[in-house]
Amino acid sequence: MSAFELLHRNVQQKLWDMKWTELRPIQSQAIVHLLTVGGDCVISSPTASGKTEAAFLPVLSSIADEPQGSVRAMYIGPLKALINDQFRRLEDLCARMDMPVHKWHGDVNVSARRALLDAPSGVLLITPESLEAMFVLRATLLPRLFSNLDFVVIDELHAFLENERGAQLRSQLHRLRLRTGCDPTRIGLSATIGDPERALRWVRPHGSPATLIRSDGEASSVRMRVRGIWKDPESGSDPNTADASLTELARSILLACRGKTNLVFANAKAQIEALADELTTQAAAMNLPDEIVVHHGSLSKERREYAEARLREVAPCTAICSNTLEVGIDVGEISEVVQVSAPWSVASLKQRLGRSGRRADKVRVLRGYFVEERPTEKSDVWDRLHLGFIQGLATIELMLGDFLEAPETEKSHFSTLIHQVLSIIAESGGATAVALHQRAAEGGAFGSVSRPDFSTMLRELGRLDLIEQMTDGTLVLGMKGQKIVGHYSFYAAFNASSEFRVVCGVDEIGTVALPPPPGEHLILAGRRWRVEDVDISRREVLVSAARGRRAPWYQSREGAIHRTVHEKMAQLLIGTLVPRYLDSVAAEILDAARQTAAQCAGFAPRAQPHGSGVRLFVWGGSRIQQTLAMAFAAGSIRFDNEGVGFDVDAKPAQLREFLEAFAHDPKPAALGAFADEQMRLRELGREKFEPFVPSELWRRAFVREQLDIDGAVRIATKFAADLTTEGHAAS
Repeated sequence: MSAFELLHRNVQQKLWDMKWTELRPIQSQAIVHLLTVGGDCVISSPTASGKTEAAFLPVLSSIADEPQGSVRAMYIGPLKALINDQFRRLEDLCARMDMPVHKWHGDVNVSARRALLDAPSGVLLITPESLEAMFVLRATLLPRLFSNLDFVVIDELHAFLENERGAQLRSQLHRLRLRTGCDPTRIGLSATIGDPERALRWVRPHGSPATLIRSDGEASSVRMRVRGIWKDPESGSDPNTADASLTELARSILLACRGKTNLVFANAKAQIEALADELTTQAAAMNLPDEIVVHHGSLSKERREYAEARLREVAPCTAICSNTLEVGIDVGEISEVVQVSAPWSVASLKQRLGRSGRRADKVRVLRGYFVEERPTEKSDVWDRLHLGFIQGLATIELMLGDFLEAPETEKSHFSTLIHQVLSIIAESGGATAVALHQRAAEGGAFGSVSRPDFSTMLRELGRLDLIEQMTDGTLVLGMKGQKIVGHYSFYAAFNASSEFRVVCGVDEIGTVALPPPPGEHLILAGRRWRVEDVDISRREVLVSAARGRRAPWYQSREGAIHRTVHEKMAQLLIGTLVPRYLDSVAAEILDAARQTAAQCAGFAPRAQPHGSGVRLFVWGGSRIQQTLAMAFAAGSIRFDNEGVGFDVDAKPAQLREFLEAFAHDPKPAALGAFADEQMRLRELGREKFEPFVPSELWRRAFVREQLDIDGAVRIATKFAADLTTEGHAAS
């Protein structure tokens, strides 16, 4: 029997109505698996290859005859915008099937929510945060809502594998099974999974791993061009005037993108805003139509939705955006993807490239732009290596070689565990320590947390008044815990933004982390504003339209760089191949960097005297780099961290002695204690409840998950050997 014949007759009819002539390979594979073999699966194929239909055609076929009684299929997405988009698609798919489709998030109106509560049925689209709110506020309704839940579809699976929201979601699925008795088939969807085996185990922590359903043969061909731009080191000193390199960048992007629909990705929000402003300025100067919109997480919902709507229109549009448009929100047919500066990861670059050429007959187009400062007599080796450009080149080459970073799926996530403990107590009104461990720690999301560590954590929560123990042993929320759970921000396991709202009249523009004082200017949503007033108590910035130029300041969200990316950077610097996709200036930058590398007496990990100190080339990835940096800081060794190496202010003999001692005994516990003492690390940590984690647990998790002790020892041993060669030790 063919895959099409396995589908329910109503689903078949809908496909005929939609004039589908055939199923894509990934869809046929998923239909056969889910409707004959059964069991959890991960559907992995390129963007726009039909993954959503691959999941929902068999899911809807399974529940078509009995869509009532409870929610039968639940779709979980990382963004409200993505849920809204998929809601429209599923409504259309279910139109002939008498299949109710519901969505539930903070922007859904009361009547739509009431329709689900009155008659649980069909398909529900929801975020982890809204599902958390159901546990806390509607726990008694959960059996009625989900008792016959057959399927859970997790979209953009890669967005959940390593972070707090993923741990929260895995915990929620375990809690839902305990609360309702349902054990739905889990289906993950993703275009970018670096290590499928880890993803398969993540989907079902206990029991058999999920089945991988993969199709790599449907991706369109790729056309690329990388342009280099030299920047005058003296330019950009006037904040009201764009430097020449920014102007050149903007003009080049305008000429490349005009008359088409494009996504221009940059890593920093300030960079996005400055570039969007210059694009608008140069479009006017060149008598080109203003086709520029802006999209990032600090803009208001209305501004983001406007940008998404413009991208879906037939009229040309170019969005200057952050990773908010990496995921599969429907933004129409994207002609080209532009990457300004190096992305944080190969996976991110692949996800971004996948937004273009979504039809099978289209070519995916990537344009890379790199602005590098022209070296002067004052430039040091690190400047002359043009590391930003080399990193970008390395990510492109690794992507072309089908490399993707493996996700870190086995973190402790103590912060999220605390969040879930508080949520479970709020859901049940109280629970024993044994019951809490069963419902929170045994579901797989926190499988690495032992019973003794769990008990240590509970004692700390009691000491901090987040929980308290009744005379019969039941744990309930303490006064501080009640206040935390009662706040609307509780349902998110991650830190909510504490930025200032930027308001012009009644129009909310977006948010900024640190607003300029009244009278100064900022750029936001690609437009210029004058700050009229800053209300600290309301965390509001009142602005008016203006002509002054100043990019807003946001906290950095830099990601960790994989070891393979650093290794590829080193290989590029000592190689001879000049990729054909480089323009003449990009090739010139690469050649200049290689000339500098050739003067560094070898380019493997290496230590060499430099001035009165030592220069270390590491090329080991962010975790080894951070480990060595922490060891130097804890040992009172002065250094400059250059991302791929260090300039150390110590004599070679002194540094050799230090490195030998570190290699012999790296003292990981001491490194964890040192990190814990640096309160900046705790206060600026990414995870929301990190301040409540007992120090001993936090320290061990930090060393295990943020450092690479073995890798650092290996590099330190190599450095110590370098420094014992003739003449070095005596320096």
